[in-house]
Amino acid sequence: MRDNLPYFRADTTLANEHLINIKSHIDQAKEDLKDNEDKEDILDCCTWIMKIIIRAGLALIMEEEKQYTRDLYPAYEAFSRYYPEKKEKMLQALEYAINPTNQTKDISFYLNDMGKWMIEASEEWLSLHNPNKDRNMLIQ
Repeated sequence: MRDNLPYFRADTTLANEHLINIKSHIDQAKEDLKDNEDKEDILDCCTWIMKIIIRAGLALIMEEEKQYTRDLYPAYEAFSRYYPEKKEKMLQALEYAINPTNQTKDISFYLNDMGKWMIEASEEWLSLHNPNKDRNMLIQ
């Protein structure tokens, strides 16, 4: 079975996939939460955006770590080694991903705080590794 899996190298090309759209994903989540009273929809949105944030956090340090995982906890741990000052905020994303809240104000507060930081960090990463902001970087 392993021979049938595509090869993914933990490099800037893969990291770019997670970082190039982070702003649009966060903006979409904020829009989806506005005036939304559908509890299940809010829970789904919470889980979706928090997983994206955690994986984007790993993408920020993928070149240094030389690893990739879709698993949330190892991604959180790796991110926390490089950004200890954001460890608690990323832990909140992990908690929301596993046990989502249907409180739109809590999710929106998080997105306006940590989400804003993730967008800024992603922009810095992109300016260094993908200044043209190519959506599909060539595999290195």
